[in-house]
Amino acid sequence: MLRAFMAEQGVNQSQKQVQGVVLTPQLRQSLRILQVPAAELRRELAEELAANPLLEEVDAGDSEPFEVGTPSDPGEEEGSGELRLGEDDFDALRRMKEDWDESYYEEVRSQGYSQEDEERRRHMFESLAGETSLAEHLAEQARTASDDPAVSEALRLLIGSLDERGFLEEDLSSLALRSGQPYEAVVTAHALLLGFDPPGVGAHDLRECFLAQLRQLGRGASLAARLVSDAWEALMARRLDECGRTLGAAPDEVREALAELARLETVPSRRFARDDNRVVVPDAIVSPDGEGGWKVAMDDRHVPRLRLAPAYKDMLAGAALGDKERAYILERMKQGKFLIGAIEERQRTVERLARIIVERQADFFEHGPARLRPLTMSDVAREMEVHETTVGRAAANKWMLTPHGLREFRWFFTSGVATADGGSVAQEGVQEMIADILARENPAAPLADEAITAELQKRGVRIARRTVAKYRESLGQPAAHLRRRRL
Repeated sequence: MLRAFMAEQGVNQSQKQVQGVVLTPQLRQSLRILQVPAAELRRELAEELAANPLLEEVDAGDSEPFEVGTPSDPGEEEGSGELRLGEDDFDALRRMKEDWDESYYEEVRSQGYSQEDEERRRHMFESLAGETSLAEHLAEQARTASDDPAVSEALRLLIGSLDERGFLEEDLSSLALRSGQPYEAVVTAHALLLGFDPPGVGAHDLRECFLAQLRQLGRGASLAARLVSDAWEALMARRLDECGRTLGAAPDEVREALAELARLETVPSRRFARDDNRVVVPDAIVSPDGEGGWKVAMDDRHVPRLRLAPAYKDMLAGAALGDKERAYILERMKQGKFLIGAIEERQRTVERLARIIVERQADFFEHGPARLRPLTMSDVAREMEVHETTVGRAAANKWMLTPHGLREFRWFFTSGVATADGGSVAQEGVQEMIADILARENPAAPLADEAITAELQKRGVRIARRTVAKYRESLGQPAAHLRRRRL
């Protein structure tokens, strides 16, 4: 019996065919270049220039950069046929990118990959740009935060929607509506995010940020937490006596609670920020075209113009090179051509996205933020005939100089509020209306939220009072009794 059991033991080999999408170095590079902002693209490409001696930068007034897909001379065409990279090569690269976005999950699930494998691959895919260490830090925590795929997807949505401070400006219902994800999953994901490191990340405002930090410190039932949850308005108005009466606490206890709050972080992303005074460079400039419309001009000053050094192409065409040297030059030439193509593809994609934004948001450019219209990335993706994640990467870290100021591309993507005529207006437009109403109010008799709601309804916007209160708070405006001033 023992001999028979031991005979069954051993090492066996088996073959299994697995179909999947491979994230090639060229695809990684293409995605990274698409996502980086214009101001940092030069630094990104400087590393490539240092690593590839065949690449060189040309001035605007110099000869034209090397055209991808066009052999520079007969010698290259005859001696290195494998380098004739034309538009078909980059079409294939784009198809790989779309395949990765649209079908990867179905393919890996059918082949028996674990959820952990999928999350690891997805995290790698979404962290390619490597521009925001906070996002990477949060994505790593999100990878193991939930076994529910819907919640994991919602976590990625929330992490991608954080502002530079680590706050979540958009409300959860709007995020769910814009992304098409289940509201319950978004709510669950947000509760998880509030427990992530750094403490307070994902909060909608400073109040929620403080409460999240206190809970993580095990101080969720402390006087400091009660001061934030039950006496916030009095605290913000510095009415410490009223805080003490509300909480039933002595003045010394209130001061101790205030000292505890003073030790909390007000900007969750602070330790991850690399440059608090970073320069924002617009990728696109929008101005009137003189015919009642708008024109888009791409600001290419920070996009290096690269070409393959002619000297190396001449060396390749000669007969003095050994096999090892020729193979080295061929490989670096191939890498250089793909890099040049990725830069050109980036500029085409960003320009096309900018033109669609200008077309869809024409009322904003004509009249200002109050006329911003609802727009989703899925709508734009259908028009561009690309995956929604491609639109997200093209919009990430990109800025547009408009007649109404410098705006981030993703600012133009927003959910809407219904109007009386059956249309809709973006929530940023509603906030602009509220700001206008508050600017016109009598300081001695400020408008309550009910009055603001009624004024918005006169302007054709159907909105609930609690939504008005939320938008008012997002503008940094306190309640009516705290805005009252004696004249």
